[in-house]
Amino acid sequence: MERCYLITGASSDIGVHFFRRLVQKSQQTNESCRVFAQYRTSDEQLRAALDEQSHVTLDCYRCDLSNIDDLQAWIGHLREQHVMPTHILHLAAPQFAYMRLKELNWQRCQQGMDVAVRSFAFLLQEFLPKMAKAHYGRIAAMLTAYTIGTPPKYMCDYVTAKYALLGFVRAAASEYAGKGVTINALSPNMMETKFLSNIDARSIEMNAQGSAMRRNISLDETCAALEYLLADEASYLQGVNLNLSGGDRM
Repeated sequence: MERCYLITGASSDIGVHFFRRLVQKSQQTNESCRVFAQYRTSDEQLRAALDEQSHVTLDCYRCDLSNIDDLQAWIGHLREQHVMPTHILHLAAPQFAYMRLKELNWQRCQQGMDVAVRSFAFLLQEFLPKMAKAHYGRIAAMLTAYTIGTPPKYMCDYVTAKYALLGFVRAAASEYAGKGVTINALSPNMMETKFLSNIDARSIEMNAQGSAMRRNISLDETCAALEYLLADEASYLQGVNLNLSGGDRM
């Protein structure tokens, strides 16, 4: 069975890194796969990661997931292409920034919910029944270590959207348990990526020094965990929120 990956937020640092590892693996195993990648601004890094000797076919689609018309157009495009994903990786998230509760901007909160939850819900509504019929599917969503234990201050919109996504992951996992489809989530500690471009560098360094590992988590470590959740060997995991906090949260 040829593997077919559907990836949201594919142009993010973690998305590009995951794709590079996918290309490398295809070169090592000589196994072909198709990747349907959603991006918001540029697909340049994704296309640059392709190698002439790789066995990966890449289809990039520009889509603003906070826009319902864009989202439905992308799903329509996938339907027209008769896409049948074996793996769905949901990485999309709005740009992160600190916000006090008294400064709550509901439009921004709603945008976060639309990107994190609504887009994922619409995609699963389209493809989960088909995966269940094929009795195979691997689905993983990116959350945050802040969904474990006490969340930090000044992140109400971000934490709310991630908790909502966790709730949806578990509800979907419960409904599709025993049908050959696994639906899980990953909650990593802070990664030093462009996603944090609105955060002061001192705060990022303080987070690293305050962690049990005395560092922030790497892209390789995060991608390895995502690969595990999407692997055949993880067939017994269902509705799991995998803790990747290095001992900071239990």
